[in-house]
Amino acid sequence: MALDPLPAWIAVACIATLLAHAALAKLGDLALFRQHLAAYGVPERMAPLAMGLLPLAEMGAAVLLLTPWRTTGAALAVALLLLYAAAMAWHRARGRRLDCGCGGEPLPLSWALVLRNLALAALAAAAGLPMTGRALAAGDLAVIAAALLLATLLHAALHQTLRHRARLSLRS
Repeated sequence: MALDPLPAWIAVACIATLLAHAALAKLGDLALFRQHLAAYGVPERMAPLAMGLLPLAEMGAAVLLLTPWRTTGAALAVALLLLYAAAMAWHRARGRRLDCGCGGEPLPLSWALVLRNLALAALAAAAGLPMTGRALAAGDLAVIAAALLLATLLHAALHQTLRHRARLSLRS
């Protein structure tokens, strides 16, 4: 199955941006990243390895998505997103209330975040599909940029809605 390059490059742009942001958020606050790893149960002796490998894998996937090794970047992105979804689901199923570690203002784990990561993994898989040979035109590039902006706003809105819902549930 080959995709038209427009939706494929929209998927690439969205996943590459998300992963680059995730890597920079982790590297930007290593103390908080270490706290998140501890909350998720990563043993202290493994934390330095995880602190190096996870941001490197995220940034590596983001960069690979923009190169001729796009399918490798997409596969790495899918693996990371499924790993994160599984870790969230495992802790959520046990009733643990911890910060998702998604970056930014704290956001409690929820099944909505697990579903979000599964949807993002599907989008990452689409980013790795073969593309038809149609060349992108200037209008296509504008659509990709607009779609990336819209996806970023929707992602932020989802997080804000989930934060608001979590605050309301704490008050009740």
